[in-house]
Amino acid sequence: MLAYFPTLYKDELLYSGIARYHVVSGNKTQRQTIEDLFGNRSVCATADLPSHLTCLTDKVNGQYTTDQIIKDHTLLPYYTSFMKQNKIHQVQSLMEDGNKQGEVHASLGLLASSIKLPVKLRFCSECYKADSEICEPYWHRSHQLPGVFICPLHRSILKVSWVEYSTLHHKFSFVPLAMHGESDYTEPDIDANWLDHLAIIAVQSNFLLQSQSKSKEKTASYRMVLPKERYQTIGGRVRFNRLIQDFRNIYTDKLLEYLDCGIDSNSTDTWLHKIIRNQEEIMHPLRHLLILGFFEKSVGGFFVTPHNHPFGNGPWPCLNKVADHYNQSVVEKCAITRCSTTSKPVGTFQCSCGFVYSRRGPDTCDEDRNRIGRIKAFGPVWYNNLRCLNKTNTSLRQKAKILGVDPGTVKNQTEYLDTNKAVSNQVRSQSQAIRSRKIKGCSLTKVSRKVDWDQRDEILYNAVVEAVEQMKQLPYPQRISLASIARHTDSGNLKHKLMKNLNKLPKTNEFIKKHVDSTETYQIRRLTWAANELNGAEGKALGWRLLKLAGLNHPLRKDVNVKYLELLS
Repeated sequence: MLAYFPTLYKDELLYSGIARYHVVSGNKTQRQTIEDLFGNRSVCATADLPSHLTCLTDKVNGQYTTDQIIKDHTLLPYYTSFMKQNKIHQVQSLMEDGNKQGEVHASLGLLASSIKLPVKLRFCSECYKADSEICEPYWHRSHQLPGVFICPLHRSILKVSWVEYSTLHHKFSFVPLAMHGESDYTEPDIDANWLDHLAIIAVQSNFLLQSQSKSKEKTASYRMVLPKERYQTIGGRVRFNRLIQDFRNIYTDKLLEYLDCGIDSNSTDTWLHKIIRNQEEIMHPLRHLLILGFFEKSVGGFFVTPHNHPFGNGPWPCLNKVADHYNQSVVEKCAITRCSTTSKPVGTFQCSCGFVYSRRGPDTCDEDRNRIGRIKAFGPVWYNNLRCLNKTNTSLRQKAKILGVDPGTVKNQTEYLDTNKAVSNQVRSQSQAIRSRKIKGCSLTKVSRKVDWDQRDEILYNAVVEAVEQMKQLPYPQRISLASIARHTDSGNLKHKLMKNLNKLPKTNEFIKKHVDSTETYQIRRLTWAANELNGAEGKALGWRLLKLAGLNHPLRKDVNVKYLELLS
């Protein structure tokens, strides 16, 4: 038994942990460290897919299990994401027990693959600095994946160290990143036009690596998502010539060659043909990721297989705090989109109670399933509880706690309900009057659905006037725009009617044109408000205090500057 073995950090390679152990142990030779850990001096210093793991877990006295090490500190989850379960068990057994050198790589088809493994270990400068502040720099496994040249967290190009990835020339050498040094590296020559593609590959490669799924019985059937009009004939034959041409146009031949995924346009048996035909042979995960990226750009959908879902398998919990099924896994719908700034997946979860929330992924632990990034819709259940609470003497903070939101949201949604109630009553009374007139004047025939735009213009005009007056009376100036007016007059689909049919509403349109804020008028209103606040609290408005409270900076626009000088005088 070992008296000490270092705690492995998040996303750390087992190779990195052993390298740190070698430094702390004080062993003079690497062979001595290998014998301490594995009881055998012939175990190789394999970075990506180490073996003899059962011997190691026995030595560390239950600190880690072989399953934990394989799942969290090797690259195997990346390679098994599109692999059948019996093959996964075979490779896991080879890693747990001793095997001949290269047997694990051969079982995964890596020795015969045209996609080359990295030559040197890589690291991210931003991760290096962050790790140094918290603990110490270490080799991240997400940086060592084939086709990954960008850090999935910081989107910076990875530095190439002098430490070899394979065991060809350093069979028994474990080198810690701290000993390597931050400034000793080379940087790959990468075309700037490739960066977006490489960033997506890095992020999605990390999804595969972090996948918690253990059931991977089927590979993705890409043929099922090919648009029939463009890439399939009526009879179901794939139009490979068109598919390959579009694929090459999106990625470019130079990038595909750089990733060892080039496609010969004259061949009828390329890797793209094989992966679309869904053959049983093992296909490298990088090629799956290229296909996924192509579908996202060409077809318009973020295609995620059930085995690399960034938010885990459904159903997901409803996080509506006032619903009777709060925190229960009842949400069946999860729409996946991609964040335009980080390339990370964004999941939108819609419950039957009407509550809709979203968050940026991927989920990395069970607690993430109970996290809300943004509430997109509250739903009738939540609003009914808000109405009931507003009839009581419950304090604002207590209401917010019960409803699971902040006090500002309670105030905003209460104003929203009050505004809509008045509009809804007016619309309902007008509709009842129209129906009663039609019933008196005709038999039970189909009622005409023709819109009376003059009448709708009158209804919306009153609602818009009321909304503008309410916005002007808010404690803090809010910019009056078409969108903000529409939000304050939203009842049923009135928002849609206002936004989409303004040209048919002359009276409403004229009022909106007179009262919407330009940049200058909005800044002047903020200055006036700030001056009133300062005069009431301090008796005078100093220049820098006035600008700070109004949220403005020099230089000011001409009209705004005139008002600013007027308020100071």
